[in-house]
Amino acid sequence: MSSPLRIALVGEGPTEREVIEAALKSILTPRSFVLTQLQPEATKPDMGTGWGGVLKWCQQQAARCPPNGGLIEDDPILSTFDGVVIQLDADVATFSYANLRPPYTNADAAAKSWQTLPCPTHCPPATLPPDDLYAVLLSWLQPAVPGPKTVVCIPAMNTGTWQAAAKLPAGHASLVSLECNLNIEAQMQVLPLNLRVNKKDRKSRLAAASAVATGWSDVTALCTRALAFEQAILVAFP
Repeated sequence: MSSPLRIALVGEGPTEREVIEAALKSILTPRSFVLTQLQPEATKPDMGTGWGGVLKWCQQQAARCPPNGGLIEDDPILSTFDGVVIQLDADVATFSYANLRPPYTNADAAAKSWQTLPCPTHCPPATLPPDDLYAVLLSWLQPAVPGPKTVVCIPAMNTGTWQAAAKLPAGHASLVSLECNLNIEAQMQVLPLNLRVNKKDRKSRLAAASAVATGWSDVTALCTRALAFEQAILVAFP
């Protein structure tokens, strides 16, 4: 029996981890895997959560990379893993570096060679690459770059999109232009109990994750970014 795949996850928070893990269960079956969350990581509270925590992790990765560049998965710290998933919600494209704590000015960001935020969003979503937010993420990582064992996951507009695709019945109004809906998570919080997803309620989140795992084919049928994630995972872990 082969050993489980060892996959590292850099993401925004617990909801994102649960949804990504659910997706991987469906994509990788019958293979087993162990998902280890590097960010946010409980022993490093100073890194924070959300997209700011992802940015800080990327900056640490950039600092460890040789000046002339290198692949993310070649970092010795990541040598125990078979691959890395980096998750960032597409709605980050609507945010500003001034939203961070501590905040950054546009001049601060330019001095670090970070690409501008806010940046354009696309509906339907652009492919990865050359999506604008993907380019922003790459600027946080430079000179490190994703290699064949690093998968960038940018759900549009956020992981709530995949939860909605899995939980809502066909024909539901919230499924219209689903990947363009910035407010899907707020809408899911006020639906009837059997359809509701409350990010602050772990039981509710886990029920949504279970729906993603069992209804992954519905998610990929409705969400181009979910299908792109599946294809990228199958390439990284053939």
